[in-house]
Amino acid sequence: MSFFGKLFGSDSVIKRAADGIYNGVDKAVFTKEEQAEHFLKLLNAYEPFKLAQRFMALIFGIPYVLVWLTSATMFVIAAFMEPCAVDVVCQSVTVSSASKELASWNNETLGTPVALILAFYFGGGALEGVARQVAERKKL
Repeated sequence: MSFFGKLFGSDSVIKRAADGIYNGVDKAVFTKEEQAEHFLKLLNAYEPFKLAQRFMALIFGIPYVLVWLTSATMFVIAAFMEPCAVDVVCQSVTVSSASKELASWNNETLGTPVALILAFYFGGGALEGVARQVAERKKL
């Protein structure tokens, strides 16, 4: 047995310790290939969340847009109705005010959830793009 083998136990212990240190240093350095592999794994793990985001956007977005289209259609219909007489209950004013009230209710009930969902849905991609541009500028 060599001097180091007697001192540390055996040559294989020294070899295993050296290999462990080498592997630890190798894991500490994140190469471009490892970053790309990690990013692909992250994208695969992110797929169910993206599906949930789209589902939420559809659940809240479609009714919100449909109510706005209904409100706009009512407003246009009211514009083409007969003008009102002074003492008669006016249908064009009634339809116009109902259209405005419907739009107001739509904003009060669905406006905030739709705005938050769209901010999260599109904001992630926008922030990623900004971060990418900042990283590219730092490289230059």
